[in-house]
Amino acid sequence: MKGEVIKVLKNIKRVWIIILLAMIGFAIQIVALSKSFNYEKDDKKLNFLHGNIDFVSNRTDKSNELNELVDEFEKMYPNVHVNLELIGDVEEILERKAAVGDLPDVTLVPASIDKGEFSSYFLPIDDLGFNGDNMYDYVSGLGSDNLLYTMPTSSLWQGVIYNKEIFNNLGIDNYPKTEKEFFNVCSKIKNNGIVPIALNYRQSWIMNTWIDTIPYLYNAHMEDKLIGESKDVFSSDGEIYKSLNFVKKIYTSGYCESDIVNYDWAQCKDDIINGKTAMIIWNSDFINQLVDLGMDKNDLGMFPIPETNVIKMIGDYRIGISKNTKYPEASKVFLKFLFEEDRYANAVNIMSSLRDSEENLKMIDELNKFDIPVIFQESIAAQNDEENKLHDKYTYLRKSIGLDYTFIQNYITSEDTKKIEKEANDKWRLYRDKE
Repeated sequence: MKGEVIKVLKNIKRVWIIILLAMIGFAIQIVALSKSFNYEKDDKKLNFLHGNIDFVSNRTDKSNELNELVDEFEKMYPNVHVNLELIGDVEEILERKAAVGDLPDVTLVPASIDKGEFSSYFLPIDDLGFNGDNMYDYVSGLGSDNLLYTMPTSSLWQGVIYNKEIFNNLGIDNYPKTEKEFFNVCSKIKNNGIVPIALNYRQSWIMNTWIDTIPYLYNAHMEDKLIGESKDVFSSDGEIYKSLNFVKKIYTSGYCESDIVNYDWAQCKDDIINGKTAMIIWNSDFINQLVDLGMDKNDLGMFPIPETNVIKMIGDYRIGISKNTKYPEASKVFLKFLFEEDRYANAVNIMSSLRDSEENLKMIDELNKFDIPVIFQESIAAQNDEENKLHDKYTYLRKSIGLDYTFIQNYITSEDTKKIEKEANDKWRLYRDKE
């Protein structure tokens, strides 16, 4: 009897050992399976990932570098093919594609798509490992559902880029801080046979700046004032009014290119490099483009737009993944590849949007020397419910009255801006009071 009991106990022990081994094996399989769904470069992922995806960039001047980047990715993931498309004036084309649901798989985000609309056009990308701790302007990529949909390609600020050599030769020792000082500088430059500033009337993305960015440099909380205080969009103390009148005065004073309709982006860059044009109002990354084309970085400087009250660190073009992509996994892995190790930023020679970039830290130190507040986009993008409502209403009103680059172009060349302002205010009130 005793022997039989011992035998039974031994059998039970064997069964438990078998069960334990089975559980360990199952756990190992689960771990392996979970890794295969991770966005890391393991062997299973390399073989499993497949697709034919489109990627669009506006950097037509960086074709070789971007093609090398694509080649590097395709060697890592041999079953994925990336079709690179380079479009110069990308805004209009992507707006049309977005309207018909035909955005590229990995795409720049048109400025016309507001964050409240992100979920209608793009896939969530929270699972790629990017967040507010490691990326600047992260909050601006969040949709109204608080999911991440887009990421900024760069960190930059908007100001006046100028040719130091021209300023030095003309005895302009201090950068202008007021509009009066600025136009005095323009007059001095023009009197010496040099175009003071490139307007770039044809370029939609630069025209949009006078609405999208510059008004907020006069007042970072412009929307609160416009909507919360029920102000007219064009009022004598309004930031949009101030911005558009500034650019119009540049044109009417003859301080920009003479043939604004036919003046293109390539000509603008050539004229700045060759010393035919002294200044341009654009973003800090443009300095790197000029250096790529042969200009000495020491000959270039930048200062805040006169009479603005803040320097705002913002992201440049954002990148997202089309909601209609047939290959979401391949698109996500490619997007992560672009941002890891600053690959895209290095390829097109722009400032990284990642917080640990040494160049970003140097730039912030330089900005602090201007002695005006430097703010980051995320500090004003992180809004409460009431602020979100104000922003949504502002966006709705702006779109309703057609306040875009075509409006700005018309305003600049119009002989009757008072009429334009009145019509805009009338429409603004009409749509505002409907709400």
